[in-house]
Amino acid sequence: MGHSTPEWVYIGAVTAILIWVGAESWNIEHTLEYAPPNSETVRVVGQQWFWSFQHADGTQEINELHVKEGVPYRFEIVSSDVVHSFNIPDFAMLMDAVPGRVNTMWNIFDEPGEYLIECREYCGMLHQDMRARLFVEPNTENTTTTSESASEPTISQGTGTATVVAPGGGQVGSSGTGTMRVVEPGNITESSTGGSGENTSNTTSESGTNATAGSANGTTTAGASVTLSIPAGAATPGNPAYSPDTLTVTKGEIIAVSNDDTAPHTVTSGATPGDADAGQLFDTSIIMPAGKADIDTSTIDAGEHPFHCTVHPFMTGTMTVQ
Repeated sequence: MGHSTPEWVYIGAVTAILIWVGAESWNIEHTLEYAPPNSETVRVVGQQWFWSFQHADGTQEINELHVKEGVPYRFEIVSSDVVHSFNIPDFAMLMDAVPGRVNTMWNIFDEPGEYLIECREYCGMLHQDMRARLFVEPNTENTTTTSESASEPTISQGTGTATVVAPGGGQVGSSGTGTMRVVEPGNITESSTGGSGENTSNTTSESGTNATAGSANGTTTAGASVTLSIPAGAATPGNPAYSPDTLTVTKGEIIAVSNDDTAPHTVTSGATPGDADAGQLFDTSIIMPAGKADIDTSTIDAGEHPFHCTVHPFMTGTMTVQ
């Protein structure tokens, strides 16, 4: 007659395994949360339906994030409305963005290129458009070449992107100054691992053909004779996007644009961000909440010109120049 193994042996083995699993899980969580002391902090804000990023030096980006190869980055991930999920598939990064909570994780990006950032938690009807681009740029180890031209804001326009560079800091969601980049979500591909890592926007100013953006300093031209408002709630589909959404101006008039919503917006020529000539006639670039901008119609040909918001492409309107 054989001897059976005492029951306490099985209980002890199971307990030991559970303790080991728990310890390893704690180590993994500890590793994810506690970044190296030389990490650069990036605040990630999820909002229906776009991503915004704020760097420690005050640089702010919308729907695109620029980082350096080989540098540790600590991400503080938050949401300003509903639950989102910050995901960079190519680097196996996934963390919920929860209202009222700051979730953290860190990573070192070791391969230059362009990558997809997406939301992996259903967050509303335009969840599928909540995408951004990650640009991992080669690290030249030259950190002393800071811009010497920060005294004057500059505006660069390009196909599909708009970049505003202004001195100072400021919070995403405020009218403060800072560096702001935006790229519309509609043109973001699933993934382009191993790309060049370069931003392909045209950064040559097209002076005389684009709008004068006043969002950098919150002022508009004194001679503005036509007003265009972005009303509160415009970032939600179904709500009024622009007030008025159809306006008629005489060529040469200045249109004073005000953002009365709680989200950043633009007034950009073209029916959609995907139009080949989007932004060619006028583009305010990013207007932060409570911010203002001007559109000079002196270089716009007579006729009917549709416009949209590059951050929220469902926001559209029409301008008729006489």
